Amino acid sequence: MRFGILTLALIAVCPAEIIDRVAANVGHSVITHTQVVEEIRVQSFIDGVPVDISVDNRRKALDRLVDQMLVRRELEFTRFAPLSEKDVDPLLQSLRVRYPSDAAFNAGLANYGISSAELKSHLSWTVTMLRFVEYRFQPGVQITTSQIDQEYRRQTAEWKQKRTTAVPPLEELQPEIEKIVRQRLVDASLDRWLGEVRTQNDIVYHGDYKL
Repeated sequence: MRFGILTLALIAVCPAEIIDRVAANVGHSVITHTQVVEEIRVQSFIDGVPVDISVDNRRKALDRLVDQMLVRRELEFTRFAPLSEKDVDPLLQSLRVRYPSDAAFNAGLANYGISSAELKSHLSWTVTMLRFVEYRFQPGVQITTSQIDQEYRRQTAEWKQKRTTAVPPLEELQPEIEKIVRQRLVDASLDRWLGEVRTQNDIVYHGDYKL
């Protein structure tokens, strides 16, 4: 009888307390299971795909959050102008146009189990990340003639497989090819940097997030 009374008393004292599960530690910082699920739900909404909370997909989402945390730490030492709503509006509007009304848009958010605030936070981080990558890695990218020629050959082969028309000359495609090559080199630089930074931090995965 006393045990039952004690149990009821404890429930009455802390009825709303929910203990979240730790997915990973990055040094002294923590990423929780709830944050991982939110990342998946928001990204699924943006991509317009069903929510997949399988173990494999949660691990991928956790890796993205680890990378984001490492970039956020780097931003603490870099002077970045704070974002305004105008910086996020174009991305937000590109998602809103999928829906016929604000009510339908809000219903879509609800179907994915996310709020407008969570979506805006995610989009704000996306813009910040793009600015960081552009600031940190794009100035060091050098595109060679060989890289342009190699990409043109790749696109030529792909063109011939899908079309019967003549392949445009390199001069016509070069601006777009340069964009593709530049982005590929920037992405490679970012991946190398993240790989190096990961080795400099104590990153521990927990539970079924362990690799």
